[in-house]
Amino acid sequence: MSLSAVANPIEWQTYKQQDDIKVSYKKHETGIIEINASVLVKNAKASDFMALLSDTDNAPNWLENVKSVTLMERLSPSETLVYTHFNSPWPVLDRDLVSYSCYHALGEHKTELKIISQPYAKAEVSGVVRIKELRAYWRLEEQQSNLLVSHQAYADPGGSIPHWLSNKVSLKSVYKTLQALTEQLTNNQFSRDNLISQLGSCS
Repeated sequence: MSLSAVANPIEWQTYKQQDDIKVSYKKHETGIIEINASVLVKNAKASDFMALLSDTDNAPNWLENVKSVTLMERLSPSETLVYTHFNSPWPVLDRDLVSYSCYHALGEHKTELKIISQPYAKAEVSGVVRIKELRAYWRLEEQQSNLLVSHQAYADPGGSIPHWLSNKVSLKSVYKTLQALTEQLTNNQFSRDNLISQLGSCS
């Protein structure tokens, strides 16, 4: 590696920008991409997004390639342990993820849901590949009557799936997720009956 490559970190490259949605990525030395995406949702608040996220029964309707989401444990008003099962096209094995989430404030009108994998918090399921490395966040910034939703994630899908394929699927999935997220929030297509995470402090 040249000195110039060390001095200049990899820049984000745009995958797709359309309809208030922008998806960018950068490739790590592992060959796996990190994704940075955002969407501006009109007439929405942070509490709307958190209610959508808490409606786990509805998750497959907007989280692309997600089969189910289960709240395993509420560790505190701001912290949860969640189990997610991802669909994969044949012959690729399904993936699953156990994740710790913490909701905290970044500023007066900006909050963040931090997500970190906790692969050993639940026994592995036969025939399903456990995602052991994931770092992600959802950032919510209220801008007058609109909500800017930003999502960043790096995940190693594990197993034998080639990185070029998992990278391609990830980019397409994030774009479709933000499209569906906008529709859910705009049309109020989710339940508000579930307990939502409250702002707290994250370690």
